[in-house]
Amino acid sequence: MSTGESSSSRHHRTSSVDKIVLVHFGALLVFTSWAFGGQAPWARHIIAWGGTAGLLLFLWACASRHRSTDEKSHPALRFLWPLWLYDLVVIVSYFNPSFREAVIGGQPSLVLANPNPWLPSSARPLLAVRELWQFNGLVLSSFNLLLVLHRRSQVRLVLFLLAGNAVVLAILGTFQKLVGASGLWFGLVTSPNKHFFSTFIYHNHWGTFTLLNTAVCVALLFHYHRRGGHRDLWHSPVLLGAVATLLLALSVPLSTSRSCTVMVGLLLAGALGHFLLRVIRRRRELQQSATLPVAAIILCALLAVAAIGYLGRGVIAQRAQLTSEQLTRLSHEGTLTSRLILYRDTWRMASEKPWFGWGLESYAHVFPVFNTQRTAELQWGTVFYAEAHNDWLQSLAEVGFVGTTLLALLVLLPLATVRWRRVESVVPRYLLAGCALLLLYAWLEFPFANPAVMLTFCATFYCAIRYAGLETRPPPEKPR
Repeated sequence: MSTGESSSSRHHRTSSVDKIVLVHFGALLVFTSWAFGGQAPWARHIIAWGGTAGLLLFLWACASRHRSTDEKSHPALRFLWPLWLYDLVVIVSYFNPSFREAVIGGQPSLVLANPNPWLPSSARPLLAVRELWQFNGLVLSSFNLLLVLHRRSQVRLVLFLLAGNAVVLAILGTFQKLVGASGLWFGLVTSPNKHFFSTFIYHNHWGTFTLLNTAVCVALLFHYHRRGGHRDLWHSPVLLGAVATLLLALSVPLSTSRSCTVMVGLLLAGALGHFLLRVIRRRRELQQSATLPVAAIILCALLAVAAIGYLGRGVIAQRAQLTSEQLTRLSHEGTLTSRLILYRDTWRMASEKPWFGWGLESYAHVFPVFNTQRTAELQWGTVFYAEAHNDWLQSLAEVGFVGTTLLALLVLLPLATVRWRRVESVVPRYLLAGCALLLLYAWLEFPFANPAVMLTFCATFYCAIRYAGLETRPPPEKPR
């Protein structure tokens, strides 16, 4: 199946639902990213209700297409059956609680209940439904883009919104860091985590948010360089885009996120190598020497790296020293690090209920039963973990292999339906490269716990699928 543009879709490309979907997504993106990445409790409630509006727009878009075409449903709707089954699993678990609240020693506590062992269960049913509510809103608000974007220029407009919003946030965060702000919004709001950046409470969440948007910037850069039509490079959007990409890249080491700095560096290094190959191939086609332009590009890249290193030299030196100390301690102790112990204990938790897990949003409440790490101060006190620092393992622990497989299918089904050999543009490929790096990073951290990262991932992914589908649009119908 191709998600390309059909002749019938041209009849409603300017319909009101299309415009409202774009405005709704833009408002949700800006609010989520500027409201502490969506992690403040009050922000999560607004995001959930905003996602409900996305659900209503989803139903409206489907009904609008049904009225304007002869098709029973949009072809892309077949991508969503894993989401409906995932919702069913969580809803069933709501009615099958595995814990109940009790008062022990005058304190409210959770004690084991007697759930049906053959059905999905939940340790905290109310929290599970709230998380499911927000998750569906974010996914469907992004999926709406797949339904209403009928031209590649519209997809690029959404990409400009994603990248532009991130660049403004990066500028805010950079000034915040350079003036030594003690909290968010230049110290007006106290951050619960000392490693904050811009409006994001946790630096690794900012890093993953920036990783996705850097991929968006690179995709747009390649598009405008390939399209040409300008007098030279200095009079094209490529130069402005390169500056924006540099601002994003600078923000990652300033945020003190070591792992994300490495990933953004790998992404940009790969893009630079790809660009150099294009330049060399083009110069050879023109039978001209590629030495001078290649040397100029490499010099510009080195200057950019030097500028980033100079501005972030204090933070980089501090994090490098911390990394060295951690490696030294690990070599002396010769034991498992706390992170590996955490992963081992999380796997034990997942293996206790491998099929459906302990329930969505149950990790922080169930994991203490499996946690074996003790504090240095109190031998009897365990270290508290609200997250597993591994989204894949946490998913297995919370929704089991069934739920995790359904989430994976939500990504794999759209990928499998695109005829990638017929896609010439690199735009969707760079978008998917950013998504792939984030999924890889989810083995080491918990990026999907941040609503802004989750929304950006979904939007980037569905924009990539839509752009690829429009690249492989079916041939025009022959007149009868």
